[in-house]
Amino acid sequence: MSTKHFFHIVGLYLDKLEQAFRLDPSALANLYHEKAASAIKHGNYNSAIEHCRKSLEMDANDVEANFQLGVAYMGNRMTEEAIAALKRGIELDPNRASVHYRLGVLFDKEGALDSAIPAFSRAIELDPKRADYHYALGIAQDKNNMQDQAIGTLEKAIELAPDVDKYHYRLGLIFDGRGDHERAIEAFKKASEAESAAS
Repeated sequence: MSTKHFFHIVGLYLDKLEQAFRLDPSALANLYHEKAASAIKHGNYNSAIEHCRKSLEMDANDVEANFQLGVAYMGNRMTEEAIAALKRGIELDPNRASVHYRLGVLFDKEGALDSAIPAFSRAIELDPKRADYHYALGIAQDKNNMQDQAIGTLEKAIELAPDVDKYHYRLGLIFDGRGDHERAIEAFKKASEAESAAS
């Protein structure tokens, strides 16, 4: 069965479910969330956007729909729309680390490092054990000529996930750029070891 045919059948089935949920708005909203999540998972971002909009028509303050809409816009490379949707989601619920992180990624791609760094920092405040959040912040700091801070941040990422080769490699690049070749070589060596262990 083709993916298109699959989504058509699922769509027909879910349309029937929607009719059954008409008298229960919260259940219908949950259904839209599930449909959007499934569409995002399968890369069907236009469908996800449609489901999110349906949910937001019922309740513009639907936190989950705003978050999912931002993710779907990211998938469609609609950066401005994604930023607006994620910002709206954060206004409604400021304590989701993953949303601050995604917002940071978007700002970083746009070259808006003064906005990306606080977004990544907030994600880390909310979920300090995510090595990938520290890594993203370290890269943004390095791009923003904040090498001292970037070194500390990347070292924290390595502390949390010592087996990720790119963390060591990025740290090595910073050391190399500063002329600290001994520490750079050590970092590159650890990156190579981590890569070999993973393969």
